[in-house]
Parts: sequence; C-alpha cells; structure tokens
Amino acid sequence: MTVSLTEVHLGKPINHLINVPWELYKEDPNWVPPLKIAVKDLFNPKHPFFETSVIKCWVAERNGKVVGRIAAIINRAHIEYSGEKCGFFGFFDCPNDPDVAKALIKKAEEYLRNHGMKKVQGPVNPSINYECGTLIDGFEDPPQIMMTYNPPYHKELLESEGYKKAKDLLAYQIRTDITYPEIMVKAAKRVEKSLKVTYRKLDKKKWDEDVLNMWKIYNSAWEKNWGFIPMTKKEFLHTTKDLKTVVNPNLVHFVDVENEPAGFFVALPDYNQVLKKIPSGRLLPFGIFKLMRSSKYINRARVITLGIVEKYRNTGLASLLYYKMQADLLNAGMKEIEMSWILEDNFKMRRPLERLGAKAYKTYRIFEKELF
Repeated sequence: MTVSLTEVHLGKPINHLINVPWELYKEDPNWVPPLKIAVKDLFNPKHPFFETSVIKCWVAERNGKVVGRIAAIINRAHIEYSGEKCGFFGFFDCPNDPDVAKALIKKAEEYLRNHGMKKVQGPVNPSINYECGTLIDGFEDPPQIMMTYNPPYHKELLESEGYKKAKDLLAYQIRTDITYPEIMVKAAKRVEKSLKVTYRKLDKKKWDEDVLNMWKIYNSAWEKNWGFIPMTKKEFLHTTKDLKTVVNPNLVHFVDVENEPAGFFVALPDYNQVLKKIPSGRLLPFGIFKLMRSSKYINRARVITLGIVEKYRNTGLASLLYYKMQADLLNAGMKEIEMSWILEDNFKMRRPLERLGAKAYKTYRIFEKELF
C-alpha cells in the first residue's frame, strides 16, 4: 500500500503531527507520554530556536491514517560554529515498516540536500541541546524526564537507510545510599580547601541572575564537546523558564572558586514517573491533579546537566560536585540517580562516576550519513 507524505506547516493546527507517538507507542509499557503543551512549544515558530534555525516537518499517511513523522532541521548556529554543512533530522517516529521509514527519511534528506547540506545527523529534537539520540540499549526501564524513547527497531530502520554511528551518549545510574569511598572523600576535601571552594544553592528570589550564571557556565563548559552548539541567552532563558515551577532549589548547586562561578549541577525529580499516569499528555482538566498528588512518590532523579568551566576541568572539581550531588539527592528522598547524558569519550566525567559504582545502563546514538 502506498505511503504518502504531507508537509505540516508550523503555526497552523498541528495536532496530527503531535499525536503520532500516541498512535504508535500507546501500548508500549515503557513509553512515557510527554506533555503536549511542551511539544507544541517546541514547534511554535515564536520559539527562540527558530531565530537561528529552520524546521520542516512531514507526516506519513497510509489509507488516510497518519503512520509516521519526521523533521528536517537546518541550524545556522551549528553551521557557523562548526564550519560544516551538516543538517539534522529529528522528531522521527514510525512503525516497524521499512517503506514508511524510507519515505520519511528520504524526504528529510532531499530537503537538506536541496539546501546545500553535505551531511545529516540525528535524531535531535530539535538540537543536541534538547532531547536527542536513538535508544539502542537499556529498554528494560522507562526513560527519565527529558530523555528520548523509541522502540528497538528504530536502530535497524536507520541502518537500513545507510546511517552509521556518529557518537554514543551514555546514561549512568547510581543509588544514593552508596558509601562514598574514603579516598575520594579525602580528595574532594583537598580540592575544596586548595581551591577555596564555596557552595550555594539556587535562590529563586534571584532566579534571573542564577539562570544567567548557568548560561555562561553552560556555554563555557561544553564549548569543546563534540556536537556542541552555543545557546543564545534568549533561547537559554526560554528553555529554563518552565523549570522555575518544578525545580527543587536544594537540587541545584553552584560552585564558586575564589568567588568566581566555576560549575553547577541541576537535578530534577523524575516526573516521568507521574507523566506515565497521564496518558493523554494533557494537564487539564484532570492531569494537573494527578501531577500534584503523585509527585510526592517520585523516588528517582535525573541530573540533567553538570558543568565545569574549562580552567577548572582538571582540578578534581567534578568529584567534589558528585559528592555534593549524592548527599543532596539522598536528603531529598531519592533512591536512584540518573546522570545523562555523557559522551562516550568524556572519560573525565565517566571515570569518577565509575569509581563510585555507577553503571552505564542506557545508550543513545546519534547517527549520521553523507549526502551525495
């Protein structure tokens, strides 16, 4: 049966685009429905991401029924920063059907090729600064908050279209009740003393000031990482605005060295444990009550970002942040922590975690393909 593709014009009603994952994955026990209001925000042409990027979306139909979707993304900030004509695909969802996958992927590739791109990477939704990667192992547990999910067959569908591994992103898991090794405690204390380290937690009364400090550290800490794309101040402020209502100030820690911002971490309770109970993806009329009622039962958290500025990268500050992080999350009643994501070759972050007993339990892959 023929697969037809229809472009979805953002800014107009796009429910048929947003609803694709519900149609495909609603029976999958590990899929967690996202909040539709958050998805709509990403597709809103007024989102700051669109100031430096173009997103084109298509849905696939068969017999009048929507069966898949994809987006082609041209990120001018990435092109300017990296110097390479690399486009992206994202928001890729389809059944285990090679014909549907081929039609969607070829359409995205065609658009990127026609606009001068020499290579394509993905999935990114809509950039590496947001949800990204194809889950290739670790299907036993549902994803944590703000991490992607896909059925196992996605990997094979992409590989069948000529996609190869570009980079793997790892999610680490560790319990909060671990006994911190004495040698690492002593090392952390030495770093604390030698660098004259001071700590402070997020102050919601100084939200704008603290978020600006996060933005500066974020762009400094990640600037040499693979795939990095700097975030504009406007985009960073937009992506963090919704955190203000859900973030626990005790789970956001800043580290200063001689009164200079040197690093921070942000941990979020795994709200996916609650969103799983809101299958519609809507907070109204009843979802908000489920969210409020169930949030107190969340027992795991995800460290969504942990960054250290370049000049302090080799000082042992990472181990010190891990030490503080573990204590804060234990005191908050969390039993497990996910650290995600971490580049597969970022051993400065991986080694201290592994010495603590953390295990890489999920792998997300960024694929790539040359466009000839």
